[in-house]
Amino acid sequence: MATAVTRFKPFTRPDDPKITSLDAQAVACKGHWVITSPNVDFVPEPHIFEEEDLQPRADGRFGLVDCFQWPQLHDKDFEYSVCIPRKDSLPSLDIAWYTPTLEDFIIPTGAKFAVGTLRDTTVKQFEQLYQLRHHPLVFRDLVAFVAQLQRTLLDIHALLDYVEILYPLLASPPSKPVRANPTWMGCFTRNTEVCEALYFAGVPVWLVRDEEFISPTMNIVRPVRLTFPDNIVRVMYSERGVSKPFPSIFRGPGGLLRHYHTRRRYEGTLAERPEPVAPPSAAQSSSSQQPSRGGKQATQKQNRAARVKASAGPSRMPPLQKSTGGEAKWEEPVLPDIPKPHTLFDSAWRKAEKSMQRVQTGRVDPGYRFPKPTLFVNVSTPERKKTYLFNWLSARPLWISQVSVRSPSKFPSPQMWRDFLNTIDTDQPSSTRSASTKSAVRDILGENIIHVAQGYAGAPEEIEWRGMQVRVSSLSDPPLWLIRSILWELYELNFRYELYALDEVIVPHLWTTDEARVARQGLLYSIFPGGYGLLMWSEPLPQEPRELGLCASSMEIALPYWNSFFELLSVWPEAPPGLQHPAELDGSSGNSAFFEQAMSASLFYIQTAFDFLGRQPSLPRLFQFV
Repeated sequence: MATAVTRFKPFTRPDDPKITSLDAQAVACKGHWVITSPNVDFVPEPHIFEEEDLQPRADGRFGLVDCFQWPQLHDKDFEYSVCIPRKDSLPSLDIAWYTPTLEDFIIPTGAKFAVGTLRDTTVKQFEQLYQLRHHPLVFRDLVAFVAQLQRTLLDIHALLDYVEILYPLLASPPSKPVRANPTWMGCFTRNTEVCEALYFAGVPVWLVRDEEFISPTMNIVRPVRLTFPDNIVRVMYSERGVSKPFPSIFRGPGGLLRHYHTRRRYEGTLAERPEPVAPPSAAQSSSSQQPSRGGKQATQKQNRAARVKASAGPSRMPPLQKSTGGEAKWEEPVLPDIPKPHTLFDSAWRKAEKSMQRVQTGRVDPGYRFPKPTLFVNVSTPERKKTYLFNWLSARPLWISQVSVRSPSKFPSPQMWRDFLNTIDTDQPSSTRSASTKSAVRDILGENIIHVAQGYAGAPEEIEWRGMQVRVSSLSDPPLWLIRSILWELYELNFRYELYALDEVIVPHLWTTDEARVARQGLLYSIFPGGYGLLMWSEPLPQEPRELGLCASSMEIALPYWNSFFELLSVWPEAPPGLQHPAELDGSSGNSAFFEQAMSASLFYIQTAFDFLGRQPSLPRLFQFV
């Protein structure tokens, strides 16, 4: 087949040597198509004509039909895509072209399944995309999510360049063409007017025409062969030599729909059971210096100190002692293990009207998003406590990933969580009532979670929790700081997700569109330290008062979190009018104005939560620094 090199020769019009948008700084051919560029000296291989699958490849990207990797067909609705930076063109964006490897994949020590997170040193390079640290995933999903975040980063960069640089040039074209920006991706187009506009604005552009429409007097600087990409992954994803391709999300030619679907959110593959982690060899077990499959982070001194803390220290009470006195229907036991509730929320709960006639059943699932913390202290024997704690710490990474990425539609009751923590047999259940209850737990939590929590028979010596190594043998009588910290995390997670669920039901109109959802989530996240989400995963326990949010003892530190809480509640029906405006510290003794506003918000939230849940809502708890 003839190429541009054989079909065309350099040519200059005697009376007009100027290169216009219809002339060729470079010209190449693909079939009967002739592709010219007035402002760059190469022609990339076009992947715009045929219907092709938009399908993530082994690196999570979309190969040659990915507008974030290779020039695509111009579309007016995604015109800013021409400003997407080319790979390695901007050193400040190196992280946008990084591809995760198994060496970057950290699996917690003691994990039964291969779910983990990205290495901290890599996560920190993403800056605003820091939530990768808090979402445990299988490696296949992690690759796809990293690629998705990188596309978002490049998309934002392109949009800013479009607004600040390109759009002004398109709106007021210069008198002569601007030099093509070598960092921009550019595009193909079949429209001569679009070609001229982009040419004058300095966008690398390639005009595609049938050879019948090529003028014999077209100025040609350089006939070239098509440039083929040599740094774009085309192979499908595989693990240990077994192909596990991602699904195709769209099939079609270049244009609007391809641009649109390239930006679709990846949802993960949580329906599939993760691969089990291979048990360590005898040599690995005998050496405490040998890293696990995921690799321990370079904080061995910290981990060693944490291991000592988690494995030693006196217990609080005799193992079989239980809380004394009769407990009212709505009262939780008062035990040293249980962190104290925030005073305002505790007072609000005591004042709340608890008539079941108030409850609006069926609107919010009353189940617990995470295990009810008191299940871990109301146990009959130390061995039972050890089983409960080990099963939860084993299942925690996988359950967090499910709640984070694709939250279940129904959540377990306390009794269901108790059955789960007590170990549910993976064999087919019988027809007894107890078996029926356990079958319901299996339906809610899923087979993968059930398989993770199978007791500590054959368990590793240590299990990882929030970056610390905890000795499994210590869980029958854990140190006070450890059990109190684990329960604090469960109270905090349940409080956050109950607030989330209530807000979606009470003000559904603020969650209807993607734009509204992002804004509402942003407000919700700002109530909690970090502002990046609701989950807590591998980050260390709080070390400073500013990490306690609403529960910070300093009013100056707690104020912005409370103001976000006020703003969220202010649009709920029958919200106290005082929540419409942010609070300020008036400098008086006790800052009475702020205290009254916070008390009003607490009363309103707790009563509303009870009216929808029909039970005591989870109360924020005070954290005691370790």
